[in-house]
Amino acid sequence: MRKLNRLEPPACLVENYWVWTQDFVLARQENPSFSFSWRSKACYQGLRQVLSTMTQGRCSFCDGSVGSESRETVEHFRPKSLFPDLAYTWSNLFVCCDVCQGKGDSFDELLLKPDELDYSFTRYFVNNYKTGEIEPNPAASEVDQKRAETTLKLYQLNKETRKLFRIRELKRFNYKPEEDSIDDFNYRFFLE
Repeated sequence: MRKLNRLEPPACLVENYWVWTQDFVLARQENPSFSFSWRSKACYQGLRQVLSTMTQGRCSFCDGSVGSESRETVEHFRPKSLFPDLAYTWSNLFVCCDVCQGKGDSFDELLLKPDELDYSFTRYFVNNYKTGEIEPNPAASEVDQKRAETTLKLYQLNKETRKLFRIRELKRFNYKPEEDSIDDFNYRFFLE
């Protein structure tokens, strides 16, 4: 999970999030099984575009490619079912792949957020270049290690296929032509 710098939200979200949020919260109060939907397809598309620009077309959590290897979805960091008042809040929204989106309604306050001001990969994690696994940083505090473990688990960051993909990208990166940029590769945190 790479550090993200959040861009400005699309104008349509700024203009509408308060009304949309109030409508959604009220609908959930009246009917707890009320399903969330984006109120404007154009706004949703614009939102995905800004979020994708923010991550250079990668998942906010695993850094895998979205759009070609996986659907490009919008993740509610704090699930909208548990936090309906954050359903349209910009700081709660991330572009994400299908696997990371599988977190669903699971949430833990320890979960790491890649746009936190003090977040850095090396503070919480280390790479195991032999296995492709991401591990909690043994030099981190006990709380930071627990946050890393929680994040690894909820976003399935050590799923077997992901470990294999990271090793493959590392091999590709090691044999890359000089003109290639690290941004030409997936799982960039594993290569840095």
